[in-house]
Amino acid sequence: MKNSFVALHVDFLGFCSSFVCAIHCAFTPVLISFLPLAGLQFLTNPVIEYSLILLSVIIASFALFRAYIGYNRDPLPLVVVGYGFLLITLGRFAQAEWQEVFFSSIGALSVAAAHIVNWVRIKQHVTRSSMKS
Repeated sequence: MKNSFVALHVDFLGFCSSFVCAIHCAFTPVLISFLPLAGLQFLTNPVIEYSLILLSVIIASFALFRAYIGYNRDPLPLVVVGYGFLLITLGRFAQAEWQEVFFSSIGALSVAAAHIVNWVRIKQHVTRSSMKS
């Protein structure tokens, strides 16, 4: 395994999709007034939002459970991703717009952080394993 973040394609993809989701959650309310001018009204479509969430859930499930079972049995990335998806869910049901933006953005960043923690833990496990050999 290479020592680069991109070498773990699934975690890299999960981090990127979660980070894009966080950016989407944080900036969509600001951009709503400019979307018709730029022809980007589709970004406010709930299908786009739910698709980003579903993509993040699928990638996180695959990457984090694979690492948990195959490498380190470390529950921290799973706890962080669970916390992140809980915050995203709370954001979807928030009453005020600022609450939705806050919870969804922090939740998406937590999901991205879970992928980074997972990558670091896998790297530590591989390093320890190679030192024992």
